[in-house]
This record gives sequence, structure tokens and C-alpha cells, in this order.
Amino acid sequence: MTEFDRYRDGYSTQIDSAIAFSGQPQDFFTRAKARYLLDTFSKFRSQNDVSLRPLDVLDIGCGQGLIHPHLGPAQSGIKLTGIDVAGTVIEEAKATNPDVHYDVYEGTRLPYHDRSFDIAYAIAVMHHVPPDDWESFLIEAARVVRPGGLVVIIEHNPLNPLTQKIVRSCPFDQNAVLLRSGRLAKLFRAAGMVDPKQQFIIFTPFDTPFFHKLDASLGWLPLGAQYCMAAHVPS
Repeated sequence: MTEFDRYRDGYSTQIDSAIAFSGQPQDFFTRAKARYLLDTFSKFRSQNDVSLRPLDVLDIGCGQGLIHPHLGPAQSGIKLTGIDVAGTVIEEAKATNPDVHYDVYEGTRLPYHDRSFDIAYAIAVMHHVPPDDWESFLIEAARVVRPGGLVVIIEHNPLNPLTQKIVRSCPFDQNAVLLRSGRLAKLFRAAGMVDPKQQFIIFTPFDTPFFHKLDASLGWLPLGAQYCMAAHVPS
């Protein structure tokens, strides 16, 4: 049983407790990440010749698939696969999201052929990976992405003091090692990927269209609660 299998029943409760001071539930933060991903998928589709088929997208470390309803695979034109090391949470994800394909793996080698996906992403996963394995994690993610495709990482921003507070108060983050965006950009390049681009997200706890637009306009400012970084697999 993995660490996340042990926290299965109390996972959402533990997160909601850690972020309670923000005044927003976990879903607020999940939807912010979904907006970034949907925008990334749309831009990728417009810049590449994939208009006649769904985008093949892989969610590495997907957990219970809480973000998947917000991605709306059928509506957004993606064929979504989720994979995790925690078998019990994958069973829950399957029951909740019947339009997503799910797999379980041992945490090292993804059970897919080379060049299987257009985009692979991982949300708040790398800080649970031992730092010595960060580069190999990215290399493996890139292996299953087609040339010209994207690897996307969304991580906690250690420059944000409130993020630090949340991580310290969350039981299943007790072994987490946060990585700065500059370090991640270097790791992307070391793993053979090119042109990493970052965007910081979640600057306010306000959930209205105005503040969503404000959040997007501040993406350059390294003070958001989390950051997103996408890099290309070389063609």
C-alpha cells in the first residue's frame, strides 16, 4: 500500500483543513489548474495539425481524478488517460470518471509505448519524488510524448509563504521537497526538452471572472501560490 492509499479516505478532508484559512475549498484551486490546462490544450491544438482527432493526454499521478470533470474530455476534444501508483484511489477515479481511462503503475516506468501521447502533465507530483529522481521522472514523461508534444508540470511555488504554510500543515506532504521554477526549467533542459515556459497562478482567493482574468494577467509574477511550466519534446 502506498502513502496515498493510506490517506485515501481522508485525502480531501486533510487538504480542506490545510487550506481552510484561504476561505476557499479544494475545488477552487483545482479549477484554477484546469483553466490553465484547457488553455494549454487549446493553444497546442491551434499550433499543431491535430484538428481531426482528439488530443491524447496523460495525467501522471492523477490520484482520484478530481480535476478530470473540470477538463470535460468529451467536450474539450481530448482523450484522457490517468495513471497513479495508488491502486485504491484509481478505483475511485474510475467510478467517478467513466470517460477517462485509468492505469496503475509502480512509479518508475510508465506502461506505455514511446510517443503515445500529445501531452503529458503532472500536478503536485514532483515534490513527492525524491530530488535525485526529478530528472529521470521528466525523461520518462518525455519518452511517452510524441515529438513536438508537451510535458506540463504544475507545482507548489516555494516563494509563496502561504503555500509553505499549507505544505507544512498537510500530513501527506510531510516528506515533500518543493522545487523552484528556475530549478524545474533547468531539469527540463537536462531531460532533453526545449523552450520551457512558466506561468504563475492563484494570486487571490476570489472566484469571479474578473479575478480569473486578473490572475491570468499576473502570470509573470513569481508570487502565485502555484506555477505551471510546459516544455516541448524536440521534433
